[in-house]
Amino acid sequence: MKKLFFTSLLIIPLTVLAQNEVAPEGDKLLWFVLILVAIPIVYYFVNKLVQKPGNKKSTPNSLSWRKLKIDLLKDRPYRPNVLTLKITNRSKKDIDVQAPVLCFRKIWSKRKFKLKGINRYEIYPLYLEAGKTHELRIDLSVFYSHDRNIKRFYWAKVRVLDTKGKKYSSSYITLRKSLFS
Repeated sequence: MKKLFFTSLLIIPLTVLAQNEVAPEGDKLLWFVLILVAIPIVYYFVNKLVQKPGNKKSTPNSLSWRKLKIDLLKDRPYRPNVLTLKITNRSKKDIDVQAPVLCFRKIWSKRKFKLKGINRYEIYPLYLEAGKTHELRIDLSVFYSHDRNIKRFYWAKVRVLDTKGKKYSSSYITLRKSLFS
């Protein structure tokens, strides 16, 4: 038993020392960091080349390819009564716009409503010519009377589809204060 114990003590350190160690791969890490630094620098110079000389504003959208610009505006900062939807056609072609969808959002729940028209008249699909703007005023009291729980929702946004299936959306606006807004 004593011989087995001493033999095992001699064998264990030899097996541990027999492992191969791999040197750190510093070259790959260096290339990764250089690529991460080079991407914003290349983007900056490409943005400067694309920007027209007469255009003085600093535009993060100079490389933008969006045909429609969707804006959702409110009449007051918190608990607005009326939202205004502005759809601007920035392309050189005419676009057919499907009915917009108004999305109310809380933290984990959403409600969506399709906006079909004004005063019981259906105006969508809408033919929007190049360079023109369409404006739609949305009265929120209609939605609040339909479902009282919507008053407790924090954010709203509008999503629009064109007839070719391309999706456009506005940014979220704050309807009421919360811990997250």
